Amino acid sequence: MRTRTGMGHRVGLALCGLVPLVVGGLALARGLGAFGGAAARRPVLDAGTRSFAATTSWFWPVVAAVGVVLGLIGLAWLLALLRVDRPRRLRLESGTDGVTEVDAHPASVALAEQVGAYPDVRRAHAVLRGPSDHPHLDLGVSAREPADLGALVTRLHDEAVPDLRTTLGLRRLPAMVRLDLTGARRTRTVH
Repeated sequence: MRTRTGMGHRVGLALCGLVPLVVGGLALARGLGAFGGAAARRPVLDAGTRSFAATTSWFWPVVAAVGVVLGLIGLAWLLALLRVDRPRRLRLESGTDGVTEVDAHPASVALAEQVGAYPDVRRAHAVLRGPSDHPHLDLGVSAREPADLGALVTRLHDEAVPDLRTTLGLRRLPAMVRLDLTGARRTRTVH
């Protein structure tokens, strides 16, 4: 789901940048005489369009309103891209008696400290992302060299992630672990 949304944002941004680039390039080429000297000297709008804009009182306010709406859409899109996908609170239980929630940040910090104390780990960073009732874990681990990566991954899989899942009382906690090998330029992703 997130991959499709990210791809949609990239395609939309590419189109929003490509259209003005092409239009501006064509206008510049026309002004420089690429389509002939007569085209370069002619106004961009024909006489009928210029006359319509000059005699119609609502034309420029409509153009301004369209510009404002497009600007607001762009601003909303930008704000949506800047929105952080981190739940502030995790919903553990919900029922007729009420709702049980905990703060997500201390749980992430505790996991990072636990993993950071492993012998082969230089540092760790954990973030819970997604909706408050179905979070997923994003765990970044910088390993020392030489490190027994197999043992480290096994310990993360069998100990660290299940500990957090049990602590939070979640049946399921999808996790993405990014291993960074200190001194190497590669990052290995383990799902």
